[in-house]
Amino acid sequence: MSKIILLAGATGLVGSAVLPLLLADERVGKVIALVRRPLATEHPKLEQWVDEDLRDALKPVSVDAVICCLGTTIKVAGSQAAFIAVDKVLPLGIARWAKAQGVPAFCIISAMGADAGSRIFYSRVKGEVEQELEDMAFNSLALFQPSVLTGPRTERRLGEGVGSGVLKLLGPLLAGTWANYRVMPHDRLAKALVACALVPAEGTRRYRYREIRRLAG
Repeated sequence: MSKIILLAGATGLVGSAVLPLLLADERVGKVIALVRRPLATEHPKLEQWVDEDLRDALKPVSVDAVICCLGTTIKVAGSQAAFIAVDKVLPLGIARWAKAQGVPAFCIISAMGADAGSRIFYSRVKGEVEQELEDMAFNSLALFQPSVLTGPRTERRLGEGVGSGVLKLLGPLLAGTWANYRVMPHDRLAKALVACALVPAEGTRRYRYREIRRLAG
């Protein structure tokens, strides 16, 4: 049977790569894009749920899986509170909706170093989101923890650009658990997210560099 996938964050770096993969996949019958503004993309499989507050766009409809690609930085958001609104409040609101609708699989982009007990604000918020998602007890919860992402961003992120350049140079030297810090191409992560949503594994799984590469094929 063809699957219905809800995609949150379809205009971002990774989400914009996930959307065409879903639309082209024969296993997918419908893609629901949860967006603040209508997408220019038109496709027979594509349905758009539009509202400035994404939670208000959600409808009492069950889907087979959710792929959440929402995310920002404190610099782009403007404040810690604004960052929390995008990276924590929205994803958890979508997850609660998914749980209430009986959605079996939830896939989300988190981050390396996510830890609810971290002193680093970014890592702590990501860890808190992971912890609350685990408490919801989805049949399948996929937490993707890439290092620095590469790809065509719409905004300039100087720190991330410098970081990715350094990690690219060091990549061949990063072995063992340090391999998880190798840069992750955005389109490879997109392929892994789609694979995980269409063939979900039971329980909670954390996917880092090697696991993401394996999923992406």
